[in-house]
Amino acid sequence: MLNEVKSARRVLDILRFFTEERTPASLARISTALEFPKSSCLSLLETLAAEGYAYQTNGRYYLTGRWLRDARVIADNDHLAARCRPFLEKLHRELNETTILATLARNSVTYLDVIEADRVLRFSAHVGQHKPLHVGASSRALLALLPGPQLEKRARALKYERFTDTTPASANALIALVAAGRRRGWHVGSGEYQPDTVSIAASAIVDGEPVALVIGAPTSRVKSLIPKFGAALARIAAELADGQ
Repeated sequence: MLNEVKSARRVLDILRFFTEERTPASLARISTALEFPKSSCLSLLETLAAEGYAYQTNGRYYLTGRWLRDARVIADNDHLAARCRPFLEKLHRELNETTILATLARNSVTYLDVIEADRVLRFSAHVGQHKPLHVGASSRALLALLPGPQLEKRARALKYERFTDTTPASANALIALVAAGRRRGWHVGSGEYQPDTVSIAASAIVDGEPVALVIGAPTSRVKSLIPKFGAALARIAAELADGQ
């Protein structure tokens, strides 16, 4: 179980609140929407204001551009994402579908970079998104990098929540899917987390870190193209690994 700090979680909730609200809001509105006690909400907002991350005007709060400034500095110095970005862009140009850079995070996969397809019907994803480790091609591509005993231990520690009828239901099923992807050279997941979507992935070690290059797309558009996409992912993942 994650060792979460309540105050840190609440700051992130406030950030997400304003991402969705997009306008200044009163203390009452914020505390009600987030189900925070008013006193705790006020303390958090006043702390953010004192540090330059929020301001108050006409009795309402809003966040400042300091978040953006800090985020740009952080993003500009994410060397792993920067190293992989040209290969992600190459995949996106070649396949014209949503392209994702993913890495392992405890019992989930985290998206480090995303280039969404410029299409009305597309696979939607965002940077920072987490997916359970037992579903999808990105998970299996990353698990395939683990030695056998580590893979076995990791797989047997997971909770196999079912999202669709095709979600892997056991450690044995997941391990078998990882092995099949290893033999093939790329991994595929079909509708395991969201119906009517396909994910295809290949993995590489970059600066000692495991990463997966992933394509996500609607099943109806790419079902017949999965082998072609898998071969492209395996090729570009190998270029990424060899380019170090």
